[in-house]
Amino acid sequence: MGDYMEENIEETSGLVEITGGLSTLNRLKEYFKRIFKSLSHEVVILIDGPNMLRKIDGKRLSLKDVIRKAKNYGRIRAAKAIVTSDAPTSLIKALQTSGFEVILTQENITYVTLAIEAARMIYECSPDFFVIVSRDSRCLPIVHKIKEKGIKAIIAGYEQGFSTALKNASDEVIYLELTEAEE
Repeated sequence: MGDYMEENIEETSGLVEITGGLSTLNRLKEYFKRIFKSLSHEVVILIDGPNMLRKIDGKRLSLKDVIRKAKNYGRIRAAKAIVTSDAPTSLIKALQTSGFEVILTQENITYVTLAIEAARMIYECSPDFFVIVSRDSRCLPIVHKIKEKGIKAIIAGYEQGFSTALKNASDEVIYLELTEAEE
């Protein structure tokens, strides 16, 4: 009977070691799940080019800053920038180099093009987060439609002329900084 008890004690301590190992494994799993939870979310970015990509007092929007801040919400699934057909080649090249799909439009239909592209991105990408880079209240119907579809609407812009209605309608606001424009 003594041998039987010793055997059980040995088996039990092995079980304790395994259980303790599983507990540690579960804690590690939860830790990494918290760290990488944003990786399972998909993000789309839509830039209102005529409103956001112009120089102001020798400064302009940093595309790297836009992408970096959008990545805080998850994996970027699509990134598009609406620009007018008279946009400088250097701007188009900078957008493409930064990973944006450039969509050319006429100045008088910029916001119609933004709405069409937003609808396309909603239905084709099914994102968890939709980042609109604009300061203009004409993007308000787009924000409402995004939220109506159960997608988190994030508006990104800078303070000069940033629409209060747009900020209030969105789920979150990202404040962007202007940086010295490179010539």
